[in-house]
Amino acid sequence: MIETILKAIFIYFPAMASNGAPVFVKRGKPIDLGRVFIDGKRILGDGKTFEGLAVGMIFGTGVGAIYSAALDNPYFVPYAAASSLGALLGDIVGAFIKRRLGIPRGAPAPLLDQLSFFIFANILIKTLSLDTMVGYQIDLAIFVAGAIIVLILHIATNWGAYKLGLKNVPY
Repeated sequence: MIETILKAIFIYFPAMASNGAPVFVKRGKPIDLGRVFIDGKRILGDGKTFEGLAVGMIFGTGVGAIYSAALDNPYFVPYAAASSLGALLGDIVGAFIKRRLGIPRGAPAPLLDQLSFFIFANILIKTLSLDTMVGYQIDLAIFVAGAIIVLILHIATNWGAYKLGLKNVPY
């Protein structure tokens, strides 16, 4: 059980790093360029920026570069880049859904906030078979452990970011 938890943390750390990194960007150019969708609401909102996307990719891919150097496996860089891109796209899709549901920026959307990035990271990793390329097969046990870890860490890191003044709300 402990081995599964440690593998899940290791496997999903690039996605978690990339998902958490955009909080360090205070302002930026919104990805939706301020446009509204056919429902008259913003497509994504001001919280999803090009700068946040870039910082997320740098953090997550940076984790992969560290893994590659430490484990002498160059495949961790594309693995982490895909995992990071999946995580960021998942977060963007989550924001799009929240706007359609009328949930304001920063307001909680339980499970959607925590798992959209995780699910999209998995989709990219598995679609490109990058988990097997780096030598770590994501099976059901690792996926479930990862989901539980993400739920717990999401709550803890958001609270920590709030206490550090990086976020205006603790969720």
